[in-house]
Amino acid sequence: MSQRTGRILVALVFVSACLVFMTPQIGSSTAYGKVTEMRLHAVPPTHNGPCPATIIFRGFIAVDGPNTVTYGVTRSDGGSGEGQQTLHFKAAGRKAVSYTWTLGKAGENYNGWVEIGSGNTRSNKAEFHIHCK
Repeated sequence: MSQRTGRILVALVFVSACLVFMTPQIGSSTAYGKVTEMRLHAVPPTHNGPCPATIIFRGFIAVDGPNTVTYGVTRSDGGSGEGQQTLHFKAAGRKAVSYTWTLGKAGENYNGWVEIGSGNTRSNKAEFHIHCK
């Protein structure tokens, strides 16, 4: 083997080793974070007074790493809120979410709930009760 061929062979072995040991292996690259929790509560949970009443639903979505989460609102009356909403997470953590619902007429009572969801993950059902005077 010539000296030139030997150098080329050593260079190829070196480059190959670098590619093998420096390239992430399948399954070892950084994965997107997953939604770990969704929570929601009604403010106020009970309204006893003039209507229409405004209930504000506050909560959060938590993830365990960077991700973009698209979520929607589902209401007990079959409504779906304002359409899809998107939160961008640069790292693990939680971000606040809110939704406002105004409903009710004098003399009527309402028992309902709101939940948020993304894919197969859902929050609790934030229940509320309204007694309109």
